[in-house]
This record gives sequence, structure tokens and C-alpha cells, in this order.
Amino acid sequence: MGSIEATSFDSAIKTLGGYNLFVMELTPVREKNWLDQILGHRRGISGKDLSLFMRQFATLLESRVPLADSLKTLLAQATNPRLKESLFDLVSDLDAGLSLSQAMARQSHLFNEFYIQMVRSGEISGRMEEVFSYLADYAEHQYNLTSKAKGAAVYPAFILGTFLVIGTLITVSLAPQMAGIFGEFEKSPPLMTKILISIGQFLANWGIIVAVALVGLILAFLNYLRTPEGRRFGDFWLLRLPIFGNLYRNIYVARFCETAGTLIRGAIPITNAFEVAGSATGNYLFEKIGNELAEGIRKGELVSAVLARYPNYFPPMVSQMAAIGETSGRLDDLMLKVAVFYQAEVERAFSSILDILQPVLIILVGLLVGLLVAAVLLPIYQLAQNI
Repeated sequence: MGSIEATSFDSAIKTLGGYNLFVMELTPVREKNWLDQILGHRRGISGKDLSLFMRQFATLLESRVPLADSLKTLLAQATNPRLKESLFDLVSDLDAGLSLSQAMARQSHLFNEFYIQMVRSGEISGRMEEVFSYLADYAEHQYNLTSKAKGAAVYPAFILGTFLVIGTLITVSLAPQMAGIFGEFEKSPPLMTKILISIGQFLANWGIIVAVALVGLILAFLNYLRTPEGRRFGDFWLLRLPIFGNLYRNIYVARFCETAGTLIRGAIPITNAFEVAGSATGNYLFEKIGNELAEGIRKGELVSAVLARYPNYFPPMVSQMAAIGETSGRLDDLMLKVAVFYQAEVERAFSSILDILQPVLIILVGLLVGLLVAAVLLPIYQLAQNI
């Protein structure tokens, strides 16, 4: 008897079979509950796990440890069940005679097309150590950027969330008492206080139903965003958000140019490089532009000419730098220079937003608290003076 962590029956049997164990009986310790089904897609391989794996893999390869042995070492020390399952599949595919890029292509949930193409270029050029060292840097950079974006949202969400919870509790608890006080003195409360009393009474009567409906709408909207149509909708409006839309555009431009320049330098055909660059951004619109760019190149168009048709997504500087790269035969170098420039722009924008965010939040919360105090305390103070 023993236990094993796995995401499904099939993966558990496959993992046990890899250790030459014969499975007589397999019983789940805990069935999936409703929370697992809602959040299950998030309980996979995080960016942190991926970046750590890539760094460890690169270190082993740089230490001249054979490819298969490196993967087996990482398999033995992996703690994430899904990562362990994926590594086991990679080792099995390598033992079956597949190349590493082919094996990685079978693990598309872990490695996107950019990783696969980069590994393929390393196999062609024989520079696997350099490729994985770059991929480790790339994975860490993407993880740090994502973590910074999430971290920037935590502070304002916490402040506003705390105020909303406290404000709701105060409103619900005080509204009936305030209505009774004004009714007892036969006085009409000020407009702001009337609004507060109405909101409090509404929440007291319908608050639970509203909360359940709101959670349901949020979950339904998140599920919609995972559909192809929802993804197009979300990606379109994400780039049109005030302040943050321009920030996300610069992130996608930097990611697009870095991926394209790296793949072109790695001897990947230019059409494939731009297709992969589009999908590597994670944005449907940039992915579409990458495909149209590849199609234009096949028809004999210049990269700079195609990019110039999308000024809302690629600033003029990008097409101008691409034109210089095409003229000089150094398109990969110029794409990478553009990526470095926009990565620096993103870093500066993040710093500026974080510097501005705190005082703006303090002022906003101060105004909200002031309105709440004015609606609660001032009418009571006026009643006390009239007694």
C-alpha cells in the first residue's frame, strides 16, 4: 500500500508504471469538489515553477550533465504533481527516440511554441546550453513581470476592498437605527443620509442575494473570457484601458520583438519566427498581426511595411527600426534593441504608476470616508443641536 500525487487516474498509473510497479488497486484519497472544478485550471504549473525548472535545467546542461540524465534528476526532485507528470512524459518520449523539441511539443500546457522553436534551433545549431540559459532568463523575466503586475494590483484592491467591507457593515448596521431616530423626532434626513439609509435597508433585505448573484456573474464572465470569443473581447478592451492599455501594449510589443529577434537569430525561418512571436504575446490581436505579417512576407512584402499598417499596436519606431534592420541585414539585432527599449519603458511605467497610486488611493479613500462620516454623523449632530 502507498500513495501518489497525480492529477488523474491515468497520470497516476503512468507514473507508477514508470517505476516498474504493478497497480492492483487505485483509489482516490479525495474526490474533486465544486471548488476544485471552479479553480482547477489554476492549480497547475505556475510561472515560478516553470522559471525554476528552466534555471535548474540550464545549470545542469552547462555542467555537462547529459540531457536525459538532467531531466531524470529534475524528475526525482520535482514536488509539483503536474510538473512531475510532464517531466516523466518528457523522459519517456526521449527514451522512445523523440527529440527534445518533439517531446516538448507534446507538453503544450507547459511549453508554448516559443520554447519549442528555441529548443529546435538549439538542436540544429548544437548550442543547447546557450538556448536553455536564455530560456531560463526569459522565463524568469516573464515571471517577474507578471508578479510585478499582480503586486501592483494587490495594494489598491486591498485598500478598496477593506473600505467596501467596513462601509457595508457600517451602512447595514446603522441604517435601521438612523431611520428610527429621524422617525422618532419626525425629521426628514438630508439627501445624503436618505441615500445611505436606502442602501442600508436594501442590503439588509437583499444583500445575500446580491452577493450570490454578483459572484455568479463574475464566474460566468471569467468563463466567457476563456472562450475564443471572450478572449478576443478581453484582449481588445485590455489595450483600450486608460493608462494601463498603453502599458500592456508596450509589454506585448517588447515580448513580440524579443521573441521574433531571438528566433531569427536562432536560424528559424522568418515567417515562423513572426507567427510564434505573435502567439508568444498571449494577446489575440498581436497573434493575428503575427500571422498576417508572416503571410505578407510570403507574398514578398517588407516587414516594416506590414508593421506600419498597425500604428495602434506597433508605434512608428518599431516599423522604422525594422526598415533599418531590413536594409542593413540585421533585422534580428534591431528587433532585440526595440525589445530592450520597450522593456525599459515598461519598467519606468510600473515605477511611475506605483509612485502615483498610493497618494491617489489615500485621497480617494479619504473622500469616501468623509462622505460616509458626513452622511452618518452630521445629521445626528444637527438633531442634537435642535433638542
